[in-house]
Formats: sequence, structure tokens, C-alpha cells
Amino acid sequence: MKRYYSHYTFIYPNIYLKNYIIEVNDKGQITNAFPFRSEVEKTEFYSGLLLFYPVGVEVNLQDRLKSDLFISPNKSLVFSYEKYNITHIEDLTSYIY
Repeated sequence: MKRYYSHYTFIYPNIYLKNYIIEVNDKGQITNAFPFRSEVEKTEFYSGLLLFYPVGVEVNLQDRLKSDLFISPNKSLVFSYEKYNITHIEDLTSYIY
């Protein structure tokens, strides 16, 4: 299992998170997501944006990110895909504009 933290996280197809830790099992499946409150062991920290999207799916978020806000969800998150790819974008400003 690995844990990933980033200032901003997008999980395909429409989950936008700010300051969350995402847990991924050894098969590449997202198993949990929870708000960052303090450092948790075995967490990789990234600045900018992390994108989690299913294997075999291409994602272009540039137009979406210009109009959507990152939110903290008030309900349980459901992850329905078998395996996710992870992409890190450190300079979010240059990515959007």
C-alpha cells in the first residue's frame, strides 16, 4: 500500500479534492481517501496536482480545471475502477494557462 498527498487531487471521472491523502493498494486500486490533518507514515508528498485516472483512459483537464473548484466532499467517496494511473503536475498555473 502507498499513500499520496498533494495540495490538489483529481480522481477520474469527477472527484476534486484539496489537501487529501489517497491510499492505493499494490494492485493500483484506490482504497481510501481522507483529509490531511497531520503527517501519516509511508505517505509520499507532492506539491501541485495529482491526477488519478484509470488505465486505458486519457484525461485532458485543462478546460475543466479553469472552471471547476476543488472541494472537500461531505459524503463517502466511491472508487469504481480496477487500476489507476498517477500523474503529477507540479506547476499548476502553467498547466492551466
